[in-house]
Amino acid sequence: MKYLRSVRGRMLGIAFLPGGALVLVAVVIAVFLVHQAVRTRDLAMETAAAADRTARAVVAMQGQRSAAMASPERRSDAYTSFTLRIESAIAGLREYARHAPDAESAYQQTTAVELLSVAEGMDRSDSLALAGLDNVTRGSFTSAVAAYRAELARVVPQLTESGRMAYESLTRSADWSRLAAAENAFTAAEPLPVPESTWRSAAYAVSEQLCLLYAQQSQYAVQLTLDDGRRTLAGALAAGTALLLFAGLLLVVVRRLVARVPVPVVPIMVPTVGAAIPRPRHVRSRRPGLPEPWPLKAVLDDLRRP
Repeated sequence: MKYLRSVRGRMLGIAFLPGGALVLVAVVIAVFLVHQAVRTRDLAMETAAAADRTARAVVAMQGQRSAAMASPERRSDAYTSFTLRIESAIAGLREYARHAPDAESAYQQTTAVELLSVAEGMDRSDSLALAGLDNVTRGSFTSAVAAYRAELARVVPQLTESGRMAYESLTRSADWSRLAAAENAFTAAEPLPVPESTWRSAAYAVSEQLCLLYAQQSQYAVQLTLDDGRRTLAGALAAGTALLLFAGLLLVVVRRLVARVPVPVVPIMVPTVGAAIPRPRHVRSRRPGLPEPWPLKAVLDDLRRP
């Protein structure tokens, strides 16, 4: 019985090797996928924080630029300095978008950055117009207006359905029409077609709507990345659990199969000590003796007979 248990134990140990390897593979895959999911979530949160910081910094610098440009002697330097700083901040946010975990997230985040650039272009032109245009700054104003309008029209097809609806609502609004009329008048060096207060109100409303459009797109891009991380985590847990269950089932089946395998038992001869077997009588060696006297007696008896 000890020999039988030893053989079956060896067979069971050999059969458990594939199951153990499968368990190890399942653990490695699950750990890797969980790590990827956590990394994706952290990247999404980092991108969201960077987008919020950049948007706040851009708004703050836009206000500082408008305030600095109120002074005629500092107007040109303030415009150039703050514009370069804002563009650098937006470029840094664009780098975050390029390191998104997947192509769709990178695409949506890049679209959000482009919308922030559109909002900055509109505010840039508004700062120039508010500070007063001359023969030098009118060209910069015209270029800024044309650039943000063209960029907005280019980005619209990339927006989500709700984003396109928000854009159409903006371009059909009275504020958009009033701002466009004022910008066209400034470009042509003509008087404002609307009162200045109406122009300022329209400019503020359009700028606010563009910022909301950017925020909506940015939140969508971040949510897309978070959802991808959750799907990766759920897939990791499901795959790891399935592999572990399969490995456990395999081990149970192997154990039962090994228990049913007939193993031949080789008897082990154990020497024993017992009484010596007596030899047969006919094989005993006899001691030599004297010849019997009957032949001589027979001769004498024959001589005595008459």
